[in-house]
Amino acid sequence: MSNHSRYLSQRHFGSLDGLRAISILAVIWHHTAPAWVSPELAHIGAQGVTLFFAISGFLITTLLLRERERNGAIDLKAFYWRRSLRIFPLYYGVLLLYVAVVLALERNTAAGQAFFDNLIYFASYTSNLFVALDGRVIFYFAWSLAAEEQFYLIWPVVLLLSGTASRACIPLCLVFFACAAAQLMGSRVLAAIPLAIVAGALLAITLHSKRGFAVLQAILGRSGSLFVLMPALALALITASVPSFIAHALFAALVGACVVRENHPAAALLSLKPIAYIGSISYGMYMLHMLCKNAVTKGLGIFKLPADGLEVFVLTALLTLVAASLSFRYYESFFLKLKGEHSR
Repeated sequence: MSNHSRYLSQRHFGSLDGLRAISILAVIWHHTAPAWVSPELAHIGAQGVTLFFAISGFLITTLLLRERERNGAIDLKAFYWRRSLRIFPLYYGVLLLYVAVVLALERNTAAGQAFFDNLIYFASYTSNLFVALDGRVIFYFAWSLAAEEQFYLIWPVVLLLSGTASRACIPLCLVFFACAAAQLMGSRVLAAIPLAIVAGALLAITLHSKRGFAVLQAILGRSGSLFVLMPALALALITASVPSFIAHALFAALVGACVVRENHPAAALLSLKPIAYIGSISYGMYMLHMLCKNAVTKGLGIFKLPADGLEVFVLTALLTLVAASLSFRYYESFFLKLKGEHSR
């Protein structure tokens, strides 16, 4: 069996749950970094969302391409049904929980009033378009989920209407280069489009073709590829003058290096059971981590303990892990069974 045939038959990419685990821990770090950590180092954690985008773009596109190759068509109704069962129950459940918490604790604050003013945008997955980060914004992290939902809504239709994967590359490339050009010119007109998800979709299309796979395998499939990618990515993230589209493309390349061959140098680490488990419930952790962070800081305040050290990150990560585990087992799994599988 050729390497490309082996890739096409791969049903589960073992390293992606590990990358998801890194993503969610990075996001938690971003929101709980100790006071003594520099703002630049704390902010790097926000790029965990960018890695999530690259993984999503790759996986969704790969699943759609394989479905069309297997069945001769893409079943949009089935796709939207599966995505709805995976995403909506937890999202709207947590949103309702926020409504209750804000009513109880923040009803008369400016942030609480703003939350209810923005509720229509949170409920309609449009907060990335209409809710600006201006001071303290409750439930602001939902912007990334809004961007993903918009991708899920539009991209399968574009892929279906394009007829072939190569034709589908055209709108993706146009979007990527238009956004890159806008960044270089300092414009924020296209800022709501997460380029990592576009780059992830382009990665999936390239790897799906035999010729494209051969090219990327030669570049990303080498033993030293990750040792080149990681410093390059770190440099792109810490250098303020580097446009963000470069980091987004490098995140997609990182995903590519982890899927083009299963035995890459980081495979053993990313496939460790505890890390893979965190990745498998990372969606729940993302939805619940800010509630857990606030519970930790309030709990420390009750006992008059400092809430500006590393313990906030550790306790938040642990509490979020427990909360997401319970959510997945006793709530999310019910909806996942309706579609016949436990989707990641």
